Amino acid sequence: MNAKVKKRMTPFVKIFTRYLWATSKSELGINKKTSNPLIGIGDKMFITKDINSATVAYFKKIVLRKLLIAFSFQPQSNNEAITDLLKSVNHYGFDLPSELELDLYGMLMKFKNDLEKDELTALYFWGLDQKYMCYFENFLNESDTYSEKEFDGEFGRSLAYKVYEPNASGLEEDTIEELKALLCDFAGEFDLSIVDEHTCKDILETMETYCLAAN
Repeated sequence: MNAKVKKRMTPFVKIFTRYLWATSKSELGINKKTSNPLIGIGDKMFITKDINSATVAYFKKIVLRKLLIAFSFQPQSNNEAITDLLKSVNHYGFDLPSELELDLYGMLMKFKNDLEKDELTALYFWGLDQKYMCYFENFLNESDTYSEKEFDGEFGRSLAYKVYEPNASGLEEDTIEELKALLCDFAGEFDLSIVDEHTCKDILETMETYCLAAN
């Protein structure tokens, strides 16, 4: 990482606390009727370090657990029958055939579309957390003329827009890609060449590790 990046690097939660989350939708040019609502008062977001941390922890403990259960076990099997999708992703790893990649994408989109509003908000906060450094470096490369104060403000504004408008901003697509990578990692944790009575137990135990808030 070059010296310029090091100088400009601002912790994720510092950006959240300092600026991001006292920005109105009208300032960002966002349609209030169609935008994804977040924690706030009126048309303003008020997100602190603690709220951001709690939201990401909620994603891991609740939303991610739901996703891993749906990915791993057949419906109404009492977590005792492994899905073909898990077996296939386990077999191919990250080098998924196009048909399997479409199946995984379809499963993730259905999962996202079935989430409650608070779960969806937590998902996007997690996605933003995962992609923060990528967004930071991209913005840095396009923003040579800003002072440090201006940089933090404009970068915060760009992050706010992503969460308010995840589809238009590309955050939704990026988040789905992060989930795909996570599921490929998760599936690769297991040796499924032999599935026995211990396999489901191993999956559930690994799931607990993935869902730890501190992980």
